[in-house]
Amino acid sequence: MKIGHGVRLGWQKRREKQMMQEGCYFEWQNLIAEASRRGYTGEGQLQWDSYNILRQQLEFEWVESVEKRKTTPRPKGSKRAPKSLEQRRKISEAIAAKWADPVSSYRHFLCYMFPPMNIDSEF
Repeated sequence: MKIGHGVRLGWQKRREKQMMQEGCYFEWQNLIAEASRRGYTGEGQLQWDSYNILRQQLEFEWVESVEKRKTTPRPKGSKRAPKSLEQRRKISEAIAAKWADPVSSYRHFLCYMFPPMNIDSEF
């Protein structure tokens, strides 16, 4: 339970950090757009509507991505792709071949590492 709580806390901190980074990135985009709108020193300020349209579009996309992330369910369990039937068949064949080979040390290794247990025995 302690490990699970720690993992959940770590993921929560990671999500908070990502949200903060996205907010900073969004602000950075707006600062660059504002600076490009003003132009260099001595140049006249550009009067265009595309700056406001772009700023609103960026803000809308950012809010939309945040809302989408909130609504999408998080997958539980492993993040790895599942093995195909062909891969599973090859793995099972390889294990069966190792187990059937009397010369192989695989069987002896497993029998040594996991000896048969008598459940009824007293300690």
